[in-house]
Amino acid sequence: MKRVYRIDKLDCPACADKIERKVFKIKGIKEVNINYLMKKATIETDSADNEEIFDNAEKIIRLYAGDIEKE
Repeated sequence: MKRVYRIDKLDCPACADKIERKVFKIKGIKEVNINYLMKKATIETDSADNEEIFDNAEKIIRLYAGDIEKE
């Protein structure tokens, strides 16, 4: 399952990289792409418990970049 989020308050490419690395460590994450220029995060899972995985990923993104919005 894949989700795309808009991240309006992503401050710098280093922050995007940090978020990407931390989200990728979540068990069940298959792929993470944080695009600083487009202000978007694409997250793909390979687990049956997708909602919990996405919730954990969203918490990490909010911690470093503020509010997010699903597309």
